[in-house]
Amino acid sequence: MLQSFEIKNFRLFQHLQVEKLSHVNLLVGGNNAGKTTFLEAIELYASNGSSTVLLELLEARQETWFSAAQLPPQSHLAHPLRHLFWGHKLPQIGETGIILGDISSLSPLHLHTAAYQRITEDSGIIKRLRLSAHQLHESMADFEIFLIKEEGQNTQILLQLDDLLSERYHVAFNSTSRFFYQPQKSGFKYLWQMVSTDNLPNRKLAALWDLTSLTPLESEIIAALNLIDERVSGVAFVEDMSQKIGSSESRIPLVKIEGIGEPLPLKSMGDGMTRLFHIIVALVNAKNGILLIDEFENGLHWTVQPKVWNIIFKLAKKLNVQVFATTHSRDCVKAFDTIWNQYPDLGAFFRLDAKDKTIKATEYASETLTDALEMDVEVR
Repeated sequence: MLQSFEIKNFRLFQHLQVEKLSHVNLLVGGNNAGKTTFLEAIELYASNGSSTVLLELLEARQETWFSAAQLPPQSHLAHPLRHLFWGHKLPQIGETGIILGDISSLSPLHLHTAAYQRITEDSGIIKRLRLSAHQLHESMADFEIFLIKEEGQNTQILLQLDDLLSERYHVAFNSTSRFFYQPQKSGFKYLWQMVSTDNLPNRKLAALWDLTSLTPLESEIIAALNLIDERVSGVAFVEDMSQKIGSSESRIPLVKIEGIGEPLPLKSMGDGMTRLFHIIVALVNAKNGILLIDEFENGLHWTVQPKVWNIIFKLAKKLNVQVFATTHSRDCVKAFDTIWNQYPDLGAFFRLDAKDKTIKATEYASETLTDALEMDVEVR
């Protein structure tokens, strides 16, 4: 579990430190203060700098867009990956790039650019020799620019950056998928699940349910749905014959309601039931890992939010899941605070504030947050 987190040169964050994290962490802040960006940084760190996740983060914000009216890119510095770096600029060779990790870590994850010269040996084997900034100059032949990741003495090439006009470049962006059904621990720092403001993609939701149904965790999901409608007794995914087989919408969730003869589509039960189902399915599939929830309150009425937080605190402890959630809602903060007071060792709350192009994190103790809410002090 992350005890703290430090971000350098990632999107809005030139340098951000959150000194104390816990099992269940709630994050607030104004528009464009970096709440979603913080979740992205956690996801990128959990994935251990996965090149797939890097490209998915760009796609999610439409930062891979390209127009026929644009001039062809003239340099690797025009690569869409620049949008992930502070100031929308790729670091020059030798400059510090994105740094992510625990504040106390001696070998954080470092993503930056590097130049390599291709050398063909007499045997025909091609090797790459890394060049320092002062070795690199335009007259040098056969050198390439890459995004690399470093942790201590370990270095790995992730993506080639000076290949913008080739077919390989365009295929890389057109073939990526937003569907991380069940991230495997191998190669990643943490298993994680991400519930965005629009919930999980339907195909991913179905895949996660398949991993959960007929296991003891299925009862945890049904119990959560009972918070909204105590008549729910079961869930199943079925093929929707009105949709094209194999499409993202071809399997839909149905719920069994006591007293009603036929199962009903989950979406017919309202936004709150749908949101809760997505959150809890993702939570139980993030065992020993991380759950990210953007705009927790979406679709959830304020009266049910304390009960939902109560389940999240309990399951986070039981399944060893570290939860990071964002919100704009004061009701959501109050509900979180109520349950945090019942589990004082399991929660953390902090606010992001943007001032003079710098974003800082203000951390609250449980007692401080409770007092602020009782005195009607704005904490969002």
